[in-house]
Amino acid sequence: MVKQFLKERLGTIIFLLIVAIAVVWGFLKINQARQNAITYNEGYEAPEASADLLQEGRYVSIAKTDSLELFYNETKGAIQVKDLKSGYLWKSLVDDEVYDFGSLNKYWTGHVQSTLVITYNNLKKRDAVPTTVSAGAECKSLKTEYIPNGVAVEYGFTTPGIYVTIEYTLEDDQLVVRLPVDKIREESLYALTTVELLPYLGASDDNVDGYLFYPDGSGAITTYEKVNTRPSNVLVSFYYAYTHRTVNTGIVWDRDSYDQYVMSMPIYGIKNGNHALFATVSEGEENSGLAVYASGNVLNLNRAGFQLYTRNIFNTQANSISAGAGVTNSAGTIQRVDKQLIPEDKEVRYFFLSGDQANYSGMANVYRNYLMEEGLLKAADNAGSDMQLALQLLMGTTKDGMVFDEYIAMTDFDQVQEILERLSAAGVTGTQLVLQAWQKNYDNFEYWGPASQLGGSGGLKNLNKYLEANPGVNAYLGVDSTNVTSKTSGLKEDEDVAYNGLNVEIAASDMDGMDYYLLNPGASFKRNARLLDKLAGYSSAGIAYETAGRYVYPDYNINDPYTKPQAVDKIREMLLASEETGRSIAVGGANQYTYSYADYLYNLRAESYGLNISDYSVPFIQMVVSGLIPYSTEGAGNLAYDLQTQKLKWIEFGSLPYFYLTYESALKLRNTDYDTLFSSTYMDWESTVIDTYLEFKQNLSGVCGQQMVSHDILSEDLIRVQYANGIKVYINYGNVEASADGVKVPAKNYLVVGGGER
Repeated sequence: MVKQFLKERLGTIIFLLIVAIAVVWGFLKINQARQNAITYNEGYEAPEASADLLQEGRYVSIAKTDSLELFYNETKGAIQVKDLKSGYLWKSLVDDEVYDFGSLNKYWTGHVQSTLVITYNNLKKRDAVPTTVSAGAECKSLKTEYIPNGVAVEYGFTTPGIYVTIEYTLEDDQLVVRLPVDKIREESLYALTTVELLPYLGASDDNVDGYLFYPDGSGAITTYEKVNTRPSNVLVSFYYAYTHRTVNTGIVWDRDSYDQYVMSMPIYGIKNGNHALFATVSEGEENSGLAVYASGNVLNLNRAGFQLYTRNIFNTQANSISAGAGVTNSAGTIQRVDKQLIPEDKEVRYFFLSGDQANYSGMANVYRNYLMEEGLLKAADNAGSDMQLALQLLMGTTKDGMVFDEYIAMTDFDQVQEILERLSAAGVTGTQLVLQAWQKNYDNFEYWGPASQLGGSGGLKNLNKYLEANPGVNAYLGVDSTNVTSKTSGLKEDEDVAYNGLNVEIAASDMDGMDYYLLNPGASFKRNARLLDKLAGYSSAGIAYETAGRYVYPDYNINDPYTKPQAVDKIREMLLASEETGRSIAVGGANQYTYSYADYLYNLRAESYGLNISDYSVPFIQMVVSGLIPYSTEGAGNLAYDLQTQKLKWIEFGSLPYFYLTYESALKLRNTDYDTLFSSTYMDWESTVIDTYLEFKQNLSGVCGQQMVSHDILSEDLIRVQYANGIKVYINYGNVEASADGVKVPAKNYLVVGGGER
């Protein structure tokens, strides 16, 4: 009878067990989050206000260099910087010369009079929405201490009991603004999470000839004059240093959704007439973001400013299960706030430009020099060599079968050598070659063994001998340092997998039940060390790190945790370890922390992501690394809808000509993960590849190893780029001839002035 009862109610019993497990799981997660909470003071009482930042006050000179003068207003806690070369005054607050205060309510009047805006969380209400307040409206305590070459100002947000000190100093031609972590005080139940620094420095209305520059994709421009061409719902654009602020496996896989919020460089710029400022986060950049406000977003002001993250926050659903009929049982959403402030100071540097350097080209030149001086950008050994061809060869993949997956060999090691020999015989003297999917079981992100179907270790050894005898060929074995699956050899999930802030694996599953994970930074480093050991007998083969320049994330794995800065350091250690073996390094993506190690950058974005505030895409990243690190952009010639237009884009962006090919017919890629590579057969494209390379070699060899020092949009269709040696290249995307500077550029073509002509 008991058996019959259990049998009849088996479904109900299973459901109740699932609910019980969910409740217990949710309880454990909530307790875990609560245990992380910092101690707070519920008995805090806000002191009486001792400052009113909306009073006028007076700006007084407090520091001066040969090029800049710093002014400070003790009443407002605000600064101004005068460019002594041009006489232009950069204001940190909006005044009535810039904006009509009569049109603003009390909230926005205080906001535009703010040197900083903070966000904080109520630790007692863990699921509450964070609160954002501005200094102009909510700072009721102000303390000033004059320090060498500047001033330290403590801003007291007395209601939440948060006190933040900002230091403003001059260093030669730079304004340096610091946020020391040991000078942040939290005296109540509120925890500081974000400081938006100098959000109105250089803010301008639409009547000025100027623009905002920001690191969207390759670089983007929002011009003030095009304000009337934008949609009515102008949104704020947010960017996060080196990674999307939210990291999960699904977001990482959706490349466009992920990358459009990533700033590969922590920078922005503002141009107002013949004057410009350029800013970069010089300390704590991994925990920084950028907010770009085009005119029309509440205010008719164009402005931008860095957001400095002082704490990590996670919003996570503890658990959720279906109870049928659209009913869901959930353990609730938990907002986790880290116990401690991120233990690092933040520092931002502002550079000021004028005259013909007050533009994004001048900003790129300034930043290139800064990175080189700081040792963050170096010249690759092959940077000044002859024109090079960029190639990516897909070597193998798999196709799903009824019982077993079928391996599809697309380019084996002997065929790689054949392609290189044919190119060399045709006059190609320099190649940057990435070999993709060369490992056995590549779909499971194995770090080693050459696939037997491609020739195995013997085939790789033969290719290595060819590379030893042909130093003009830089060949890299593609490696994914970010992803693993549940079938990856030797994977220990509790040690090797990245976890989010609630100690849950960062994972996703496909329809076949395969689990995909992000890799712990320490585990990635160890895998790379094993790879280097395996490659000891292949000394001429470089390594292409396919994801190291695109993804970086904090890992809360209790066995081997990493903050975001520590994760960046681990990637740099990994690249250094490879460099010390004497082999070349290629990096996919453009994150700045790789620049001091990369011999070749590939898959760089050649446009912005086209947000509704963006008017132009510019090759800012390319300008910074040009002449120092060879690079190629995303657009492969064999996949372009119009090869001539693609060639013009390569020339405009200073990119190597690039093709993504296979030796075998592209038809074999049907129903595989690479079926978008629909036209890739080498023999079909050989003559085009060779002709394109020889054209570039003949006409553009003069700019190899040269830094691109200016990029100018002369008209809707005509672009001019200039290199350090004086060579100018005019690119005409239009269907009719175009003229500029006394030269005529044929339709859909380019003209090189100072070198060979096309």
